Amino acid sequence: MKNLTKIVVFSVAAILSSNVMAQSKVTKSIILNKSINKGNATVAIGKDNIASTGSVNIKGSKVTKSIILNKSINKGNATVAIGKDNIASTGSVNIKGSKVTKSIILNKSINKGNATVAIGEGNTATTGSVTIE
Repeated sequence: MKNLTKIVVFSVAAILSSNVMAQSKVTKSIILNKSINKGNATVAIGKDNIASTGSVNIKGSKVTKSIILNKSINKGNATVAIGKDNIASTGSVNIKGSKVTKSIILNKSINKGNATVAIGEGNTATTGSVTIE
């Protein structure tokens, strides 16, 4: 039960600490992530979950004439997503099922000693990357 409590706490922390937008419209905006993360574990277990540390995640959205900038610093993190259609990312910009036009995407994250794992069908695991699906 103690391990299950830890996983739930990590999952809630992942949801609260990441920039996640679902089915929204972003126009003429600046999305800036300058988080500093050290020694964190971020876990999402289940269908359609996102586990991220120091990342910007956009899913099912429309982004137009915007700037997305990730300057996070991540060290010693473990980011894990287990299940179907999950994204596990550390210091990354992930855009999935979205439309991006006339926008600037810049990732200047610093990543060291991270383990980023996605297990299951249709998952994405990234470290210090820009991913558009």
